[in-house]
Amino acid sequence: MGSKSLIVLAIVLVIAVAVFVSNTTSLLDPILERLSLREPEDTHIAVLRVDGYLDEANSPEGYYTIAYSVSNLGNATAQNVTLTTAVDGETQDKLIQSLSVSDTANYYRVVSTVIDELHVVQVQASCEDSADFYSFSFGADVLRSFSDKPELVKLFVTPREPSLVALKDELIEEGLINVKDWIALRNWVGNNIQYEHDDDVHGVRDYWQFGEETVALKTGDCEDFSILLCSLLRAAGYSPDDVYIVIGKNQNGYHAWVKINLGSLGWYNLEPQENGFATLVGDFLTLSDYQAIYEFNDQQFHQIS
Repeated sequence: MGSKSLIVLAIVLVIAVAVFVSNTTSLLDPILERLSLREPEDTHIAVLRVDGYLDEANSPEGYYTIAYSVSNLGNATAQNVTLTTAVDGETQDKLIQSLSVSDTANYYRVVSTVIDELHVVQVQASCEDSADFYSFSFGADVLRSFSDKPELVKLFVTPREPSLVALKDELIEEGLINVKDWIALRNWVGNNIQYEHDDDVHGVRDYWQFGEETVALKTGDCEDFSILLCSLLRAAGYSPDDVYIVIGKNQNGYHAWVKINLGSLGWYNLEPQENGFATLVGDFLTLSDYQAIYEFNDQQFHQIS
């Protein structure tokens, strides 16, 4: 074959490859976006973010002042924002007709409360484009185990705890190329937290730790691993509809793990005490004989059986 023929053949091959790559890329776009390997196109939407805290400095004697706010972190104006606060289940609603980009609306609520009792505040905002939720407690320490109000375990999942947000950012930034965020986060938890019984660490049979406590101690038991991983996953942007802590039971007793929705792959159970090498086989072998009883995150609590 002459040199001219080789050149012509090479040009034809280059054109064919270019056409194939172009067509294949367009076909793969939805798949790559779903797998988070390609960023979706920019859209203009409002993104709400709520916050709240106990304003002790401005609390009159016999009352508590709750400061709360909603911000628009998106790139479009939020219209008809419904802002709801609930203090120990008593709700108040506000309607904000328009919230501009980068704008924040601040409010206060004064409530009469009993000293040394636990009080739970929930702040929620929603509009056509977005919704957000935040909760916190004050007045007394959260019980460190299941109680007659088991739904209070939602308070242990803290996706906005600054130290956990910083840890999440660091782990995702340092993650290997094409390694999914949830794998990077579970790897760190499984590789850096050591299992210890509550009796040995806290001197009591059951003691639930907050995520930042588990990071500081570098130890925990099954629910502590799960609380930490769930908090990190929520901080990484996983919806409260897509990741839960599960409390289950088998013939040997109770156990806690994390359940996550992986999109087209469906729901998947994670054993937080293991790293990414347990994915598929290891997680299944560890968790397959447990019957789920409860599932929860910072926003939801469900009794299953």
